[in-house]
Amino acid sequence: MKYAPPIGQEAQGESAHYIDGNPELGILGSPVPAAALEPGQRELVHVIRQAGLTPSAEDLTQLYQAICKIIGAQVPLATDENVGLVKPDGTTLTVDEDGVLSVIQKADATVARLEELRKLSIGAPRFHRSAALPANHAWPDGSLVEFEDWPELAEVYEQGGFTGMLLPWDADAETQAANLGKFRPNAANPTGLYLPLHGGQFFRNWTLGQGADAGAWGEDQMQRLTGGFYRESAPNQGFLLDYQLVASGVFGFTAGPTQDSQSKFSGVDESRAWAYAPIDFDSARVARSGTETVPSHIRQPVIIYLGRPR
Repeated sequence: MKYAPPIGQEAQGESAHYIDGNPELGILGSPVPAAALEPGQRELVHVIRQAGLTPSAEDLTQLYQAICKIIGAQVPLATDENVGLVKPDGTTLTVDEDGVLSVIQKADATVARLEELRKLSIGAPRFHRSAALPANHAWPDGSLVEFEDWPELAEVYEQGGFTGMLLPWDADAETQAANLGKFRPNAANPTGLYLPLHGGQFFRNWTLGQGADAGAWGEDQMQRLTGGFYRESAPNQGFLLDYQLVASGVFGFTAGPTQDSQSKFSGVDESRAWAYAPIDFDSARVARSGTETVPSHIRQPVIIYLGRPR
């Protein structure tokens, strides 16, 4: 007679599993020792108890209940840093009848905010990282931009997006020159805008209440330069006096072979006086000087976003 060995007691040439016996063929059923049943039952009962359930011989769904309860209580929700359960909300994340997870794209608050920021930048000059003009942008060089080509720019104009930064369409040349930072419609019923003229200009930060219009242009100015001359004298023999003329500030003297650059007036008596050496004017004596009168600056590219083209 033969029998199949239980799991863990594999015989030569036979697999380790339990089978029913077949007396007609002389095959005994597999012996079932207590060790084969007791550990498994204890494992199952332990799972049921860990879920807070009381084992019951009548309820044959307790193991399933315990597994569901333990998963829901002990497995955390997923985060950006840790794996875990994901809870579909039925709107942005769904699971179909086949268990397929789907992410639904929608204009949520974040997407809407990004779109708001994009539209807010239409027509707004900004610094750029390159000397190459990117797509959908223009140089603020005073050129005309047609609404037909750039409908989003037209929309911003129609909604009052350039309030305080617009010239009348028929502003004269003097008014235009005094407002280089402003836009100008090309007609009473405009089909486009003339862009500001920022080339070679310096930006001066503006906030409300500074006493000047936004976009207004200011002429170049320089610091005040001053200078003068004064005479120093000292008694000499008899009625003769020696005088010395001294220059200050932007004024000076051109030094000669026998003169220094400060004392050039000499030899005065009661009937005559004589002087020599030219007087010169040089602002570099009191201020930094160059070929232009400019503030400290960087030549940074400036571009204007026109929105999406038609």
